[in-house]
Amino acid sequence: MATTVNRVAWEWAFVAITAFWGWSFSAIHLALQSLSDAAFNTWRFAIAALCLLPIWLLRRTPLTRHDLLGGGLALFAAFLLQTKGLRYTTASNASFITGLAVIITPLLAWRWLGIAVGRQQLAGALLAAVGLAMLTLSDMQLRLGDALVLGCALFFAVHVIVLSRASKLADTLNITLVQLLVVAGLSAVQAGLDSSLLWPNLPTLLHSVLPIALLGTALGFFVQTRAQVGSSPNKIALIIVMEPVFGGVFGYLLAGDRLTLFNWCGALLIVLAMLLTEWQFGRRQTAG
Repeated sequence: MATTVNRVAWEWAFVAITAFWGWSFSAIHLALQSLSDAAFNTWRFAIAALCLLPIWLLRRTPLTRHDLLGGGLALFAAFLLQTKGLRYTTASNASFITGLAVIITPLLAWRWLGIAVGRQQLAGALLAAVGLAMLTLSDMQLRLGDALVLGCALFFAVHVIVLSRASKLADTLNITLVQLLVVAGLSAVQAGLDSSLLWPNLPTLLHSVLPIALLGTALGFFVQTRAQVGSSPNKIALIIVMEPVFGGVFGYLLAGDRLTLFNWCGALLIVLAMLLTEWQFGRRQTAG
């Protein structure tokens, strides 16, 4: 009973994190007006890693092979494409397209983990494709920013799968810290190559970089990693369904995003596709 309560508590904590992530799309969109995407990711993940480093040093828990193989490369690719895509699309579009990771995750779980794909999951993928077209297509062309964020969704799905396997055997703090350091280091290299590693100005630091680094990154990925210890990758993906909903709301309220009725119908189809996909998986797992 205690184990179940603990698992549910971490899942609800992760729901709160997804709400914050939904807000972060608007904050990042504004931050990119004064920072390069590589610089933003460097400071975001470096500050987050520095917050966890003293705790890691006090614990002195040695790193293991499982800690080092926790999906840092996939996470770097996902955030590289997401932040770069946010330069060319709206916060609302980015949040809904990123949410397609929920559709991609079961397909990768089938390919890599041998988890069967049901009819409803296939129907969800088709529904999501229609919704994506309604949300993003302009003159029958997929815009650059939306295409980049679609690639981000693919790598987020890869990250969920890899982390799901590694987190069962790794130390939660260790694997979280390794992921943050990998993304910070690779982002710094990227920023160094294009000479864009600038320190954020004070408003950007206070309103975007620090809150996203501390709450959305250090705390956020620790909570996600801990939640995945007792939950399936698709259950985690189901929780992430709420992120684009929060992102759309905050995009409307804070970033001035104004989708057309046709666009909103597409966004709704994406959310329905996510729910359809995950409801089928959850029922099958319970029955098994």
